[in-house]
Amino acid sequence: MLEPLDKVLSNRVSRSNTRSRRGRAKTAGYIGPIGDDIPSLIPIIVGLVLFFSAFAFALNEFNGRTQSFAADRDALIIANSLKGSNYISQYAPFDVACKSLRVRGLHYVAGVVQNSAWQSLLTSTSNDPTRLTDIAQNFFQLNNDPAQTLKCTLGETEFTPELLQTRSYVVLTFPVALELPQAVVSATLVVVAWRI
Repeated sequence: MLEPLDKVLSNRVSRSNTRSRRGRAKTAGYIGPIGDDIPSLIPIIVGLVLFFSAFAFALNEFNGRTQSFAADRDALIIANSLKGSNYISQYAPFDVACKSLRVRGLHYVAGVVQNSAWQSLLTSTSNDPTRLTDIAQNFFQLNNDPAQTLKCTLGETEFTPELLQTRSYVVLTFPVALELPQAVVSATLVVVAWRI
């Protein structure tokens, strides 16, 4: 029971016409395969941008705090090496400790200041932190010999007020006993350290 050929052909033509009509109706506002997905992609893209922005901010904050922590740790290494047993009787052990320091990425000025000089410097620096550079003039000299100044710096670092204004720095103080020919006096080991 085959259908006549003209009926089969007319059915095929009518089906193709309906398909083309449907196709034309769809092509009027058709953007493409991604056009249908744009409304659902926008929240995903916004979410990814927010996620990576928050991640980058957190990473920068973590790196900043890690560097600050490393500077504090390195300043403690300097101070512990220089103070030794907290008793300074001769220049040579202090100088050997100073020359043996190996701290990378950190500049520092360290030295021993008499307590009276340190107390006056401390009150003057509370209002003006750049006055910390005045400690360089108050480092103690053993036997009144400028060659035996209890001072330790990294190379020929110039310790100026402008330097402290442009950098963040760490100040550490430790009590030490300083032996003089007449007596043993209390003094303060001061370490000022800053990142390069």
